[in-house]
Amino acid sequence: MPTEDAHAGNGAEERLRIELEDAASVKWWARILYTLGSQYGRTQLRFVGRMEDGRRLYISDTFPGPPLNATAPAEAWAPGLQASLSQLREEIARDGWTETSHGAQPWDLAFTRRRGL
Repeated sequence: MPTEDAHAGNGAEERLRIELEDAASVKWWARILYTLGSQYGRTQLRFVGRMEDGRRLYISDTFPGPPLNATAPAEAWAPGLQASLSQLREEIARDGWTETSHGAQPWDLAFTRRRGL
């Protein structure tokens, strides 16, 4: 998760990345509940804003989607994906983070802010 760039050594900035995670993967009992309550093998996905040290600072609302694998989910078969991502981006921006990069997936985003905000 850590990224390398010119800002890494100065310690004046914090960095955050948005990641997609299977909400059921966090706790064993959650996996059982999601599996028993799901339809057609779907799971509950969510976005997390994770710091370089691994701490999760932000967690979006969950949305149903296919199990995470080589095929990335899209709004067409993971309804709520865009709404959850938009809500998380607004929360992150409200806390003073600035978007610094955008990858191939809609959620592949990185942010920075001055340390101490």
